[in-house]
Amino acid sequence: MSIIFVETLDKTPYEKGVWEILCECDQEFLPPLSSRESSSQRTLGGLEAPKTLLPYRYFEVVKAQNYIITLDEFGEVTGFMTFIHKYDCEELTDIGISNYITTICVKKDHRNKGLLKQMYGYMEKSLPYPYRLPYMSTRTWSTNAHHLSTLHYLGFYEAYRLENHRGEGIDTIYFYKKVDDE
Repeated sequence: MSIIFVETLDKTPYEKGVWEILCECDQEFLPPLSSRESSSQRTLGGLEAPKTLLPYRYFEVVKAQNYIITLDEFGEVTGFMTFIHKYDCEELTDIGISNYITTICVKKDHRNKGLLKQMYGYMEKSLPYPYRLPYMSTRTWSTNAHHLSTLHYLGFYEAYRLENHRGEGIDTIYFYKKVDDE
């Protein structure tokens, strides 16, 4: 297993593998990625998307972002994390700019093998020097138990909560972590 950094996905040998995993994970997101126009939560008309819709628009947006990609021993993509370098938003004003993680997907048959923690570890300690920033940040929804558990385990702090943002009783939660500069 290896982890690599890719500045932009477009026209790389990893594009097809990322697309396949994105389609596999689409309906696990709330709202589904296929209902989104961007990685900033704008949807195409609601929180639900037909299960036949594929995340084409979302993929076009995130292809231009930075990637951390996990590969198996054959060089096949097993997971990825996309992020925006020098991200700034109202919900994270206390930390200023950060490396903002927008999407994380792991192939279903490679889950529960520590890939999520490894990608966060790479983000924190192994990014190429020009991409290192004092903070990394992300957001998720309040019923995403596995991701929330990982964020707490890794020492992320809750920065902001938008109540009922993704439906009744489902909040959007922004998190941040100070990056160790060793």
